[in-house]
Amino acid sequence: MPGRHNKIKNVLGISLIEALVSVVIVSIGFISIFQMVNYSVRSIDISGERTKSNYLVAMVAEDLIADKNKEDNNGKKFYERLLNTTTQGWRMGSCLSSGSTTTSFTNAPQNKIQKWDNRFSKKRIKCKGANDFKALKIFDICHSAVRPTCNYQVTQPLRNYERQLYYDKRHFGRMEVNLNNGKKRKYIYFQIN
Repeated sequence: MPGRHNKIKNVLGISLIEALVSVVIVSIGFISIFQMVNYSVRSIDISGERTKSNYLVAMVAEDLIADKNKEDNNGKKFYERLLNTTTQGWRMGSCLSSGSTTTSFTNAPQNKIQKWDNRFSKKRIKCKGANDFKALKIFDICHSAVRPTCNYQVTQPLRNYERQLYYDKRHFGRMEVNLNNGKKRKYIYFQIN
């Protein structure tokens, strides 16, 4: 069996340099995979926040449309109360850690505003900076020849068929949510009445 012994003697193992090169190649692959996983996790997180904000923005619009004629303690309708405030709506400052208190009010408008404060707080939507805010603004539009008391007026001459269209005030809402320190904005415009 002298031939067999010579074959085993000629088989050489891998050198230390070859082992180091293979470890470097494998580690570069693992680093790139970890970076892709990290990017994927961040993308999923941002997408989840956008989805939550879409649902919450739609919730505010539905709340306002459903309870637009509910009156507060002063006898004002919900949309009129939001229209006549100094900000013409509701605004939640940036990055509130929790919503308003859990007090139950006796009227729908105050309960809705408290609900919005709780839903848009940091408990529900992540806050990344001072430019993250949530706001609802109410607009009223009419023609100046028909009703001169609107905030936004159409001043073009009216045709006969347009008189009925512009006779009543139209109220619109705009819900805005700023995310990612104001870099991403979500809007929804809706007609209240």
